[in-house]
Amino acid sequence: MEVEFMMKKVRILLMMVLCLAFASTAAFAASANKAIDDVVSMHGQIVAIDDDMITIKDTNSDNTVALIVRWDTEILNGRNGEDVDLNRLHVGDELTAYYSSISTRSLPPQSRAYALVMGNGQHDGIYMQVNKVEKVKNGVRILNSNEDMFVTIPENVEDDAKELKQGDKVLVWYDFVAMSMPGQATATKAVILD
Repeated sequence: MEVEFMMKKVRILLMMVLCLAFASTAAFAASANKAIDDVVSMHGQIVAIDDDMITIKDTNSDNTVALIVRWDTEILNGRNGEDVDLNRLHVGDELTAYYSSISTRSLPPQSRAYALVMGNGQHDGIYMQVNKVEKVKNGVRILNSNEDMFVTIPENVEDDAKELKQGDKVLVWYDFVAMSMPGQATATKAVILD
């Protein structure tokens, strides 16, 4: 009877170990399947430029972030989506910075810049990384990488939008956002980025 009791304990222990192993594998797989980072944004002014590092101060707070500008960082005119050369940026320029949610714990925190959209932020394009694309009547609907915004891009706004896929980058303009979860908007203009 004691052997039978010990076997039962061993079986329970094995089941617990298997459950823990399965749970940790599932959690790891879920995080590994996220192909693209969440994108954080900050509107502000450039307070320092040091080679490939641009420091931005938020216009509404004392928050600052130092952004690493890489070869694949998009620097764009917020009005028309045209490329802006890094050499054209100056301390005091106003922009909206889009960057990785992953940052250092330094002061100011440092992060990788995805896009710098030059302009005052009122009528500027909004940078998005595409997470999902759905075909809809007369266009496509994209879900951003943060999974908090759907934007419908009609064919007459951007015909090539039907070619968008996960991981692509786009600059979109829209007039209003439906207060839903996630938010929903229809693009009045869109520029697909390389």
